[in-house]
Amino acid sequence: MDPDLSDRRPGSGRRKTVAFPPEVWIVSITTFLSRSVGFLALFATVFYTSLGLDAFTLSAALLAAGFTGVLGSLAGGWAAARFGSTDVLIAGSLLNVPLLLLLGRLTDAPVSAIVVASLSVAVTQSFSGPASALITGSSYTGNTVTVVAFHRIFLSSGVTVAPIAVAAVGADNFSLLFTVSAFGSLGTAVVLLFERQRLRASEDGAAARGQRTAPESGPPVLAASGYDGSRITRLRWIVAVFGTAMAVYAQSTSGIPLAVGELPDGAQLYSALLVVNSVFIIVFELPLSTLLAKVGWNYALGLGIFLTGVGLAVCGAGTSWTVCIFGFLLFSLGEAIFIPQASAAIADMSTHTENPRFQGYLSAAQSIGFAVGPGIGAFGVLYDSALYWTLVVQISFAAGAIAVVAGMQKDRSAVHV
Repeated sequence: MDPDLSDRRPGSGRRKTVAFPPEVWIVSITTFLSRSVGFLALFATVFYTSLGLDAFTLSAALLAAGFTGVLGSLAGGWAAARFGSTDVLIAGSLLNVPLLLLLGRLTDAPVSAIVVASLSVAVTQSFSGPASALITGSSYTGNTVTVVAFHRIFLSSGVTVAPIAVAAVGADNFSLLFTVSAFGSLGTAVVLLFERQRLRASEDGAAARGQRTAPESGPPVLAASGYDGSRITRLRWIVAVFGTAMAVYAQSTSGIPLAVGELPDGAQLYSALLVVNSVFIIVFELPLSTLLAKVGWNYALGLGIFLTGVGLAVCGAGTSWTVCIFGFLLFSLGEAIFIPQASAAIADMSTHTENPRFQGYLSAAQSIGFAVGPGIGAFGVLYDSALYWTLVVQISFAAGAIAVVAGMQKDRSAVHV
């Protein structure tokens, strides 16, 4: 094993204070830029509601956007493995510019708006897998989950800025909001183009390191060939469990805004919840990830999934701002625990060539969660809110338990990532 990478491997007791390399900063900064103007991702439910859609059409529109996001995630992972993550990020950012400009002019054409919004979601989701591959495949020599959490600080900071920008521009002025999104996507592409040579050099370095080191797999013969049935199975379990968790997580974009809309100043409360979530992630996710780096990924996933569901249910069923904010703090704690672990587990268990593809699968699982979650959440809250939030808690408990069991070895020990 390359000594420079040894402290990235599961179960390692070594710790280093290492500066994050330039490629991590570049991808993180461009992620912040794109997320700070990513109004469609956060306010899709509000946008569709402004078009006058009924409950069934609203659910169908959210479902369509979610499934096009799945295709975008798979395409992004495949393209990154074939053409390189850097070029996929640049192409996606450029392609999103005309889509967002057009979307800003379709506020009076619901069907066309749904189609263009779905295409924009697909292009946006193609960004996730390659970005994760660049972050987890960087030259950073610390624990992988730490660099993932560091990157997510920028993501969450962008999510914090977005609702503030919406409040400044006006929540009903989607024409201007999507125009601003288009220029943000163009700015992202410009930065990536300017730093393309540095990012491509990082990818080449990761490929060279991948040829010298085997993934965390076990038998030397299988490791040398890059394939191990047990390792691939565990990678698939991570993807499946993460997708289930994201289906629960997606209720924050549909069930929560609909539920808190019944409270006084519900729109302002929803924006406040987004800020609470982002600030929590910015402040606590990195130290939590560092603390949990020695814990089995299955325990972290299980606990995080359960807390996420409980927090959503508390907020969704709450009858006051105080209760909703407390519930969203629990939700944020669960998010901070389980999301970085999944991407880090994929990176540490996969080969260099597998990493972009499985990061794309992970992004696709997230897209599937967001495809089925918001539609189901909107229908459940509108049909029977009390019953629905009870089911969310039960599903979260079951998914968390499955995550714990799935990560157990035959000797009942946890897999450390």
